[in-house]
Amino acid sequence: MAVVGALASEGTLRWLETYAGEVASLTLTVIAFGSMAVGMPFTLQYAREQVDPSLWHAPAFLRTNYMITGAWGLAFLVAAVAGAYGDLVLHNPNNIWTGWIIQILVIVAALRFTVWYPQVVRARAAGGPAPGRASLMLPLAGLLVPIGIAVLVFDVNVWWLGVALILAGGLLTKALRSSDGVNDGP
Repeated sequence: MAVVGALASEGTLRWLETYAGEVASLTLTVIAFGSMAVGMPFTLQYAREQVDPSLWHAPAFLRTNYMITGAWGLAFLVAAVAGAYGDLVLHNPNNIWTGWIIQILVIVAALRFTVWYPQVVRARAAGGPAPGRASLMLPLAGLLVPIGIAVLVFDVNVWWLGVALILAGGLLTKALRSSDGVNDGP
Protein backbone atom coordinates (compact mmCIF):
# COMPACT_ATOMS: atom_id res chain seq x y z
CA MET A 1 0.00 0.00 0.00
CA ALA A 2 2.92 2.34 0.66
CA VAL A 3 4.17 1.92 -2.91
CA VAL A 4 0.68 2.48 -4.29
CA GLY A 5 0.35 5.54 -2.06
CA ALA A 6 3.65 6.96 -3.31
CA LEU A 7 2.68 6.53 -6.95
CA ALA A 8 -1.08 7.06 -6.83
CA SER A 9 -3.17 9.93 -8.10
CA GLU A 10 -5.01 12.29 -5.76
CA GLY A 11 -8.26 10.37 -6.20
CA THR A 12 -6.60 7.07 -5.38
CA LEU A 13 -4.95 8.62 -2.33
CA ARG A 14 -8.31 9.88 -1.07
CA TRP A 15 -9.78 6.40 -1.62
CA LEU A 16 -6.88 4.83 0.29
CA GLU A 17 -7.21 7.31 3.15
CA THR A 18 -10.87 6.40 3.47
CA TYR A 19 -10.86 2.64 2.89
CA ALA A 20 -7.37 1.34 3.81
CA GLY A 21 -8.59 0.16 7.22
CA GLU A 22 -11.44 -1.82 5.71
CA VAL A 23 -9.18 -3.30 3.03
CA ALA A 24 -6.68 -4.36 5.71
CA SER A 25 -9.40 -5.85 7.92
CA LEU A 26 -10.97 -7.74 5.01
CA THR A 27 -7.54 -9.04 3.97
CA LEU A 28 -6.97 -10.34 7.51
CA THR A 29 -10.46 -11.89 7.47
CA VAL A 30 -9.62 -13.75 4.26
CA ILE A 31 -6.27 -14.86 5.69
CA ALA A 32 -7.90 -16.14 8.91
CA PHE A 33 -10.77 -18.03 7.28
CA GLY A 34 -8.65 -19.08 4.31
CA SER A 35 -6.00 -20.56 6.60
CA MET A 36 -8.74 -22.57 8.30
CA ALA A 37 -10.10 -23.71 4.93
CA VAL A 38 -6.72 -25.12 3.91
CA GLY A 39 -6.29 -26.90 7.24
CA MET A 40 -3.61 -24.62 8.70
CA PRO A 41 -5.17 -22.02 11.05
CA PHE A 42 -2.85 -19.04 11.19
CA THR A 43 -2.57 -19.23 14.98
CA LEU A 44 -0.76 -22.59 14.74
CA GLN A 45 2.61 -21.00 14.06
CA TYR A 46 2.32 -18.87 17.21
CA ALA A 47 0.87 -21.64 19.38
CA ARG A 48 3.67 -24.02 18.41
CA GLU A 49 6.17 -21.58 19.92
CA GLN A 50 4.51 -22.09 23.32
CA VAL A 51 3.53 -25.77 23.24
CA ASP A 52 5.60 -28.94 23.38
CA PRO A 53 6.05 -30.46 19.89
CA SER A 54 4.47 -33.70 21.10
CA LEU A 55 1.12 -31.87 21.27
CA TRP A 56 1.25 -30.22 17.83
CA HIS A 57 -0.91 -32.88 16.20
CA ALA A 58 -3.25 -33.52 19.12
CA PRO A 59 -6.93 -33.00 18.19
CA ALA A 60 -7.49 -30.65 21.15
CA PHE A 61 -4.52 -28.49 20.13
CA LEU A 62 -5.71 -28.26 16.54
CA ARG A 63 -9.34 -27.63 17.54
CA THR A 64 -8.19 -24.87 19.92
CA ASN A 65 -6.33 -23.17 17.09
CA TYR A 66 -9.34 -23.42 14.81
CA MET A 67 -11.47 -21.76 17.49
CA ILE A 68 -8.96 -18.98 18.13
CA THR A 69 -8.38 -18.36 14.42
CA GLY A 70 -12.15 -18.24 13.92
CA ALA A 71 -12.47 -15.69 16.72
CA TRP A 72 -9.82 -13.51 15.05
CA GLY A 73 -11.47 -13.91 11.64
CA LEU A 74 -14.79 -12.83 13.11
CA ALA A 75 -13.16 -9.87 14.88
CA PHE A 76 -11.51 -8.71 11.64
CA LEU A 77 -14.81 -9.09 9.78
CA VAL A 78 -16.75 -7.07 12.38
CA ALA A 79 -14.05 -4.37 12.29
CA ALA A 80 -14.29 -4.21 8.48
CA VAL A 81 -18.09 -4.03 8.51
CA ALA A 82 -18.10 -1.35 11.22
CA GLY A 83 -15.55 0.73 9.34
CA ALA A 84 -17.41 0.32 6.05
CA TYR A 85 -20.66 1.36 7.71
CA GLY A 86 -18.98 4.50 9.03
CA ASP A 87 -17.47 5.28 5.64
CA LEU A 88 -20.28 4.31 3.28
CA VAL A 89 -23.46 4.92 5.28
CA LEU A 90 -22.51 7.60 7.80
CA HIS A 91 -19.93 9.23 5.48
CA ASN A 92 -17.72 9.71 8.52
CA PRO A 93 -14.58 7.55 8.67
CA ASN A 94 -13.73 9.03 12.07
CA ASN A 95 -17.05 8.20 13.69
CA ILE A 96 -16.28 7.33 17.30
CA TRP A 97 -18.43 4.17 17.21
CA THR A 98 -17.68 2.68 13.80
CA GLY A 99 -14.12 3.94 13.47
CA TRP A 100 -12.93 3.37 17.02
CA ILE A 101 -15.07 1.80 19.74
CA ILE A 102 -16.47 -1.22 17.89
CA GLN A 103 -13.13 -1.97 16.25
CA ILE A 104 -11.20 -1.75 19.52
CA LEU A 105 -13.77 -3.86 21.36
CA VAL A 106 -13.66 -6.73 18.87
CA ILE A 107 -9.85 -6.80 18.88
CA VAL A 108 -9.76 -6.79 22.69
CA ALA A 109 -12.38 -9.57 22.69
CA ALA A 110 -10.25 -11.66 20.29
CA LEU A 111 -7.15 -11.03 22.40
CA ARG A 112 -8.96 -12.08 25.57
CA PHE A 113 -10.43 -15.17 23.89
CA THR A 114 -6.91 -16.12 22.73
CA VAL A 115 -5.77 -16.21 26.36
CA TRP A 116 -8.96 -17.60 27.92
CA TYR A 117 -9.90 -20.46 25.62
CA PRO A 118 -6.63 -22.46 25.91
CA GLN A 119 -6.96 -22.21 29.71
CA VAL A 120 -10.44 -23.73 29.43
CA VAL A 121 -9.18 -26.55 27.19
CA ARG A 122 -6.24 -27.33 29.51
CA ALA A 123 -8.48 -27.32 32.59
CA ARG A 124 -11.00 -29.65 30.97
CA ALA A 125 -8.22 -32.01 29.85
CA ALA A 126 -6.82 -32.09 33.39
CA GLY A 127 -10.29 -32.72 34.83
CA GLY A 128 -10.17 -29.54 36.88
CA PRO A 129 -12.42 -26.52 37.00
CA ALA A 130 -12.28 -24.39 33.87
CA PRO A 131 -12.19 -20.61 34.00
CA GLY A 132 -15.72 -19.24 33.85
CA ARG A 133 -17.15 -16.93 31.24
CA ALA A 134 -16.88 -14.12 33.76
CA SER A 135 -13.10 -14.20 33.39
CA LEU A 136 -13.56 -13.91 29.63
CA MET A 137 -15.93 -10.95 29.91
CA LEU A 138 -14.19 -9.04 32.72
CA PRO A 139 -11.74 -7.09 30.51
CA LEU A 140 -14.57 -6.14 28.15
CA ALA A 141 -16.71 -4.93 31.04
CA GLY A 142 -13.74 -2.92 32.27
CA LEU A 143 -13.56 -1.20 28.88
CA LEU A 144 -17.06 0.21 29.29
CA VAL A 145 -15.75 2.88 31.68
CA PRO A 146 -13.15 4.38 29.29
CA ILE A 147 -15.63 4.02 26.43
CA GLY A 148 -18.15 5.99 28.48
CA ILE A 149 -15.54 8.66 29.12
CA ALA A 150 -14.71 8.79 25.39
CA VAL A 151 -18.41 9.22 24.60
CA LEU A 152 -18.63 12.09 27.11
CA VAL A 153 -15.60 13.77 25.57
CA PHE A 154 -16.18 13.15 21.85
CA ASP A 155 -19.93 12.66 21.41
CA VAL A 156 -21.63 15.17 23.71
CA ASN A 157 -24.94 14.71 21.90
CA VAL A 158 -25.38 11.42 23.76
CA TRP A 159 -23.81 12.38 27.11
CA TRP A 160 -26.38 10.20 28.87
CA LEU A 161 -24.99 7.14 27.07
CA GLY A 162 -21.50 7.99 28.32
CA VAL A 163 -22.79 8.17 31.88
CA ALA A 164 -24.73 4.91 31.43
CA LEU A 165 -21.64 3.14 30.06
CA ILE A 166 -19.51 4.32 32.98
CA LEU A 167 -22.10 3.10 35.49
CA ALA A 168 -22.69 -0.17 33.65
CA GLY A 169 -18.94 -0.79 33.35
CA GLY A 170 -18.41 -0.28 37.07
CA LEU A 171 -21.37 -2.40 38.11
CA LEU A 172 -20.69 -5.17 35.60
CA THR A 173 -17.01 -5.32 36.53
CA LYS A 174 -17.92 -5.67 40.20
CA ALA A 175 -20.52 -8.36 39.44
CA LEU A 176 -18.15 -10.32 37.21
CA ARG A 177 -15.37 -10.16 39.80
CA SER A 178 -17.76 -11.44 42.45
CA SER A 179 -19.01 -14.29 40.26
CA ASP A 180 -15.46 -15.25 39.27
CA GLY A 181 -14.15 -15.16 42.82
CA VAL A 182 -11.88 -12.16 42.28
CA ASN A 183 -11.65 -9.97 45.36
CA ASP A 184 -11.72 -6.18 45.01
CA GLY A 185 -9.64 -5.72 48.14
CA PRO A 186 -10.39 -4.93 51.80
